[in-house]
Amino acid sequence: MPSHIRTFNFLLAEGGKTMNFLAWLPLFLLVNFLHQPTTLVGADLIQETCQKTRYPALCVKTLKSNPRSSTADAKGLVHIMLEANLANSKHTLATVSKLLEESSDKALKKCLGVCAEEYDTAANDDFPTAIQSLEINDLGTAKIHVSAAFDAPGNCRDTFSEVPGVQAPPDLTKLNDYFEQLSVTALIMLNNLG
Repeated sequence: MPSHIRTFNFLLAEGGKTMNFLAWLPLFLLVNFLHQPTTLVGADLIQETCQKTRYPALCVKTLKSNPRSSTADAKGLVHIMLEANLANSKHTLATVSKLLEESSDKALKKCLGVCAEEYDTAANDDFPTAIQSLEINDLGTAKIHVSAAFDAPGNCRDTFSEVPGVQAPPDLTKLNDYFEQLSVTALIMLNNLG
């Protein structure tokens, strides 16, 4: 039996000395509170945070994939989501760059070049700046940069619609969709911080 429970039982067994019991009650409550499992609190915060986003399942999966999320506060969860967006933007940029190198079609290369520029800005400017801004509590700047990064997949898609006969590679379409969902999740989480 934990020591704080033994203390409580001892105080109760002392013949109803109410004054003694009341004197120890705040200490008992504090010790009991400190013994609560922190992972449950973290899991609850993740669920609560993600329910406020447009893609709650994606949000939960992304946050739970990082072990720091179990002990993070709301700001920490946003930081983890921004880091996930940064990693995703670098992965997307690498994939677009590979498609660009492998293509021999001039029209396709032109479209992929626009996409590469968009994702390069997201990976090397927007998300790093958003993370730095969050760290110094400059939420306004963080939101501006995440909003700018959020435009990357739409701008990438638009360039294909402007060139007749050129289709976006299926892998790129999936990456655009995922990037959009992940970045809007980060933006909503940032907005919920204040």
